[in-house]
Amino acid sequence: MFTCEDGAACYGTEMFLRRFCRPAVAIALAVVQMQVGRAQAPTGTQPQLGPTAVRVKTGVDALPIGGKLTVTMLDGSEYHGHLRSIEADSFTIREVDLKRILTLRYEEVKRVQKDYGRPGFGGKRVDPRRSRIAGILILGALLGIVIAVVAADKS
Repeated sequence: MFTCEDGAACYGTEMFLRRFCRPAVAIALAVVQMQVGRAQAPTGTQPQLGPTAVRVKTGVDALPIGGKLTVTMLDGSEYHGHLRSIEADSFTIREVDLKRILTLRYEEVKRVQKDYGRPGFGGKRVDPRRSRIAGILILGALLGIVIAVVAADKS
């Protein structure tokens, strides 16, 4: 027989709660608390990136998700696509020419540029800045020819 808080004898439901349920609930809460603590434990520290990888990560972080970019790899290959996600040691793009999702590590990347151009004559994409420079040079040359023709005309 158990005594209740008022000193009287406890029977039935109250006895069942005191004897069985409270300890079971206490054990269940302890187990849940241990599992939550284990799940929140850090899995590792931030990866250490070299100076080039830090520069690449800063460039990637400056771009919006979905933004266009050109990635030049250490081996010289280039990928053109849209930024999909940014992680601590890598980023993911949707490559427009290969029509694939690529995950690239910062250590493997030489340079990241915003935007990408249209395919040129050889099928290789041309940097938009180079296209603008070439267009300005062609217009300047044509303007120079027109000025030379007008200046040479003696009529």
